[in-house]
Amino acid sequence: MTGRADDQAIRVDTVTITAATDFDALVLDVLRGAGGSYRDDSAPLDWITRGYRQLRGTGYAGRLARAVAGCLTAAEPAVRAQALIFVQAEPRAAGADRVLDLLSGDRSLFAGVPDPLHPGVDLEWQLLAALAAQLDPADERGLRLARAEALRPGHAEPLIGALTAAAPDLVIADAEAIVRGTPAAGLTILIALQRAGRELIPLGRRLAPLCRADPRFATDAARFIDDPAARAAILAAFHPEA
Repeated sequence: MTGRADDQAIRVDTVTITAATDFDALVLDVLRGAGGSYRDDSAPLDWITRGYRQLRGTGYAGRLARAVAGCLTAAEPAVRAQALIFVQAEPRAAGADRVLDLLSGDRSLFAGVPDPLHPGVDLEWQLLAALAAQLDPADERGLRLARAEALRPGHAEPLIGALTAAAPDLVIADAEAIVRGTPAAGLTILIALQRAGRELIPLGRRLAPLCRADPRFATDAARFIDDPAARAAILAAFHPEA
């Protein structure tokens, strides 16, 4: 390999990357299962991940990442699912901020489309998880979108932990409205606030009765709320008859 980092030839398994490589075509073909790897990968995305890491530090890495972001709207759900996994794992990669545009626009490629790689959730869930992965306290647009999603009934779970970590005061202000819409978000909020060193008892007492539709709340609160006084107060509010 000779030349500058952004024009040298770099071989990734069976593929030689050069300045002339059509990354959009390459990435789409790989995610469709057309090859690139000679290894026993569990999914086509494994080659993309390995290639991105090998190309990191060259101009090719950004081109590869932007091509993956382009696949977020590919025709095949399996391709979109793999692209979502990549942007969740590499939230600062070039093109990952496309997630914000997709959440702000037409979600027909995501909402209600079963995730072929993760049974039980749809691709909109994974899109929200991708937003969660890139949340930053300084990112006003991302926080605004995440807050709006957290307040939508049934939408908070994929992102509420990250949103609480990034903007705890914002979540505390909205906590009861969030949990009314998504009862499973309640304990996640409390655990994230615990990590941040926040007082749990007043909020926990208000949230616990709203979490009775969450079948795991009592068991997980007993396991993951560390402070004995907070744990007892929260469980007492969850089971007032006990």
